[in-house]
Amino acid sequence: MNNINLPNKTTKMRIMFADDELPAREKLSHQLSLMEHVDVVGIATNGKEAIALINELTPDVVLLDIQMPEINGLELIDLLNYQPIIIYTTAYDQFAIEAFEHASTDYLLKPFPIARLKKALAKAQQQLEQQRAHTHVTSCAGEPAFTITESSLNKLVSKSGERIFLLSPSDIKFIKSEQGNSLAWNGETFNHLSDTLDQLEHALAAHNFVRIHRSYLVNIDHIKEIQRWFNGKLMVIVNDDIKSELSTSRAGADKLKQLLHI
Repeated sequence: MNNINLPNKTTKMRIMFADDELPAREKLSHQLSLMEHVDVVGIATNGKEAIALINELTPDVVLLDIQMPEINGLELIDLLNYQPIIIYTTAYDQFAIEAFEHASTDYLLKPFPIARLKKALAKAQQQLEQQRAHTHVTSCAGEPAFTITESSLNKLVSKSGERIFLLSPSDIKFIKSEQGNSLAWNGETFNHLSDTLDQLEHALAAHNFVRIHRSYLVNIDHIKEIQRWFNGKLMVIVNDDIKSELSTSRAGADKLKQLLHI
C-alpha cells in the first residue's frame, strides 16, 4: 500500500465531519485519529446540526455525508454563513456530478480506505495553502489587501502580476468561486478578485448581482434566458458569445424566482 502523508505543517488542519450513521462516524473518527496533522473540532449527526457547528466552529475542512435526514449534504451548503473546504462522502456514486457542481474539493465513495482519505485531505491541504498564500501576498509588504467598502463599489480591483485592472460592475456578467478564488467574467476573460464571494454578494447587491449558488454570483442585467432544471433548480444562460450556463441551487432558484417574479 502506498504511504500517502499529509504535508508536515505546524498548524493542524481543523476538521469537522457529519454523518447520520453511527458506524460511519466511528470508522471516520478512528481513521482521522491516526493522522497527526489533523484536529477534529466537531462531529454532527444530521444536516441541521452540521449547519450550526460549521458556522460556529469555522473548520478548515468538512467531511460531509450527502444523504442525511431533513437537510442533506448538498442542500445545506447554501445555508452556511461560513464556507469551508468540502469533501463529500457517500455510499452512492450517482451523486458524484452534483457534488462537484457544488464546488467540492473531493468525493469519497464509502467504504473508503484510509489511503484514499489521506489523498483527499492532502488535496484539501494544498487548497488551504493556496488560500493562505494569497491572503499573505495581498496583505504583506505594507500593502493592505483590497477590501470592498461602500466607497469602492463603483470599481473592483483585479491584480495580475505587476498590472492592476479596474473593473466596472456593469461590465461583469458573473463571478464564480473556484479553488478558493473569486473570478469575474466579462465575456472575454476571467479577472481575479481579492474578495470572497460572500463579501462581493453584499457589496454588489446594488449593482443587480444575485447569489444563485454557493459558487456563482450573477449580474441580472446579463441574464439572457432561464430554463427549468432538475430538482427544483434553474439553468441561467448568460448573454455572452459562448452562452455560459450557470446552474442554481434550489435556494438560489427560489431567490431568483422571487426577485424576477417568475
